[in-house]
This record gives sequence, structure tokens and C-alpha cells, in this order.
Amino acid sequence: MLRSLLVSTLMLLCATIIESSILSNISFLLVVPDLVLICTIYFSLLNGKLMGETTGFISGLFLDFITGIPLGFNCLYRTIIAYICGLFSNTVIISGIIVPVLSVGLATIVKTVLINLIALFFPNTNVYVTGIISYEFLFEFIENIVLAPFIFRLLGAFNRYLSIKTTKDRVDNV
Repeated sequence: MLRSLLVSTLMLLCATIIESSILSNISFLLVVPDLVLICTIYFSLLNGKLMGETTGFISGLFLDFITGIPLGFNCLYRTIIAYICGLFSNTVIISGIIVPVLSVGLATIVKTVLINLIALFFPNTNVYVTGIISYEFLFEFIENIVLAPFIFRLLGAFNRYLSIKTTKDRVDNV
């Protein structure tokens, strides 16, 4: 489990750096896709609730430090989303296209709703809040669901290092 957590943390750190320094400087993107959320959902669906909420919290910490939003803002909603996704770890198969698109699409909707709810408790901060009916949300939603199968496939190449289940456990569950 420790190896999986360390590899997941390293991948989340890389996704955070790519998202905040490279993708945010591309001018034709109206909204930056949430690579960190997609990775966190993958880790949650692969390993379950505990690993999901842990990676959700860690990814939130990385984003809180980089964006300057009050500490805990990103941690809270990413932990909740990762926990919910981790509930389905034993019931879905994460290979293919449908599960990544559905899980990331629903998580993007839940993310927007949770950000709007949590922002009510941070009234004096500069938290960027968008509604579900906005161009920013629409573009982020489309970018996330288009990238989800590719990122899931990329992370699937590292399952040996990311999964806390042994090969025997994976065969028994199928």
C-alpha cells in the first residue's frame, strides 16, 4: 500500500505541475482540464475508498499550495469526490471508454456543485465560482470527458505499481 501511495502521490504532483504551469499558459484553452481530478478518480476506482480519499486529500493539498486558495478548500471537495468514486471500486471495470467518461463526467458535475456550496463558507476569498450553466463549465466538462479514456489508459500501464490488490485478488473479483 505504501508503494502505491508514493507512486500515486508522485503522479498527482506531476499532473498538478502540468495542469498549473503548462496547460494554464495555452491561450486557446478557455478552461484548463482537471488532470488531477481524472487521476484521483482513477486511483479511487482502482483501489477503493481509503486510497481514494487519501489521494483526493493529497491532490487537494497540492492545488491549495499552488493556487493560493485557503488551505483545505480543494482538499474538502476532492476528498468527497474520491471517496464516492472509491465506493464503486469493486463494482466497475475501469478499462474501456464508458466508465472513464461517465465517472469523470459525473465527478466534474459534483465538483462544480461542491465548489459552489463550499464557496459560501469562504465569502472574503477570491474563489472562482462558476455555475453548471456556463461556458466555463461546459468547456471543462467536455475537456475532462474527452481526456478521461486516454489518461485512464496511460495510468493503466502503471497498474503494477498503483494497485494495492495482488494479482490473485484481481482474478478473484472478476
